[in-house]
Amino acid sequence: MSLRDKLVEILPTLLPAREEDAIKGTELIARVRAVLGEAYSDRSLRSQFSFIALEPDSCLARVPNGQGYYLKGDDDSPSLHNVFTDEHDGYAPLHKALALAVRLYDTAGMGVFVYPLEEEESWEHPDLVAVQWPAGSMTADGCYIIDPTSSQHPAYRSVCIALTTDATECRRAFFRAVACGLWAQESELLIVGDDSAAAHELTRLASQFGVGVRTLTVDEELLAELPGADVIFRSGTADARAMLADLQQAPLAHPRYRSAPLQTEEDLPAILAARQWVEGCIDRGRVEAYEFRVAVN
Repeated sequence: MSLRDKLVEILPTLLPAREEDAIKGTELIARVRAVLGEAYSDRSLRSQFSFIALEPDSCLARVPNGQGYYLKGDDDSPSLHNVFTDEHDGYAPLHKALALAVRLYDTAGMGVFVYPLEEEESWEHPDLVAVQWPAGSMTADGCYIIDPTSSQHPAYRSVCIALTTDATECRRAFFRAVACGLWAQESELLIVGDDSAAAHELTRLASQFGVGVRTLTVDEELLAELPGADVIFRSGTADARAMLADLQQAPLAHPRYRSAPLQTEEDLPAILAARQWVEGCIDRGRVEAYEFRVAVN
């Protein structure tokens, strides 16, 4: 049984029932160790607490300032379910891969706009758009505030995701990245999986077409053990970086910057959703939370 499963089983008996009686993480760790022993480090336990607290159906709730835990009531937590198809709830491998991709870019300081996963992959829009914002600063709570005096314009990177290492499928995914990114300053293909057998060919194609290629090595077993996509989406920056640090990343080719698009928004109306989100954030002077950075189905 995994650490997460053990915690889900024992936490309801260890947590106070009321928010005003919430206990700090150190005390919760002590209570867990009284049951599970000393097999797990403080870091492992705290990371699991953070992930479990973000799961919509978990028993663990965290007080708003993050200083304590208590037993969650019956109120539903908000979800990003509109990113996923109706028959899944965020635990499918592709959903987790999408969430990992989002955190890969946003923990690097880029804004990320997400397109819902469809039954058939789209050749009209990418899976996500990573945005390099105009100059600004981070607040204490992790919100990016855009400098209203900045004369910079946002730069767009179109990103397609491939959950495959098969050479033929990687080649197909590459040309999807080409097709979906003609409107943006940069295009990139992110391959999530084991080491790609097509690395040499993709590098050659990237040089010819100017599309970046990046790999994030995650085997099927590890992908299955990761928390659901909702949890990965909402994890704090430190937790997301720690999760990504355990995965091997390799840029096979960097995207080539285009000063002028090869295709206009009029040719790709699906791109307008990402443009409108970015322009709205700039007008309001701040980058919005994940609930608002998702295209409507």
